[in-house]
Amino acid sequence: MRLFQRKTPPGPISPGMPVLTTEGRLVGSVTGVDERYVQCRLPGDERQHFIPLEAVDRTGDAVRLNLTYREVLSIL
Repeated sequence: MRLFQRKTPPGPISPGMPVLTTEGRLVGSVTGVDERYVQCRLPGDERQHFIPLEAVDRTGDAVRLNLTYREVLSIL
């Protein structure tokens, strides 16, 4: 996995933003963010999942991760 030390997100992260992998595949949508994790809900799953901020590559219209879909599944 390609996680890097990051203390803050690379840009604003807001609830409702889509979360995408390096392949552009939808992981889910943001439900919250704190100092270490992006909280995410996957489609069809009511549980909260936590993705480390180190996995965020960039933000804008979506939260784009520096992980593949397979790598994301391995950390959830």
